[in-house]
Amino acid sequence: MSHIIEIDQLLIEIASPLSKEADTILDLRAAASAQPHPGRCVMCYFKLLAAAPSVAVPRLTSLRRWLEARIEIAATRDSGDVLETMPLDLSTATDLESCCQRTINTILEDRDYRAGAPAVALQFRFRPATAA
Repeated sequence: MSHIIEIDQLLIEIASPLSKEADTILDLRAAASAQPHPGRCVMCYFKLLAAAPSVAVPRLTSLRRWLEARIEIAATRDSGDVLETMPLDLSTATDLESCCQRTINTILEDRDYRAGAPAVALQFRFRPATAA
């Protein structure tokens, strides 16, 4: 099943309770389809999560799982070489900042890239198997 068909089905589930967030829903659809932009997908997810009434939050679970299955976080050197990839975990993050901060803390506390990479960049990216 193509990305666009999958994301359409997921967005239909949340369209009614989040009708005031139509622009964000359309942005998410665009970011997941023609020219995929995983960072924008994650940003839109958190905008929807923040706007969702508490009774609608469980409807975002399928979307969260879809994103987690397809997006990862890559730690790269200045040259673009990938040092490591980490799974995207949105289950405990309440916003984009806390999600990013958790990943930064993991890199700072649990990794030692100083010798091979004086600067490490982090980016959201679609997993290679799901990018097509």
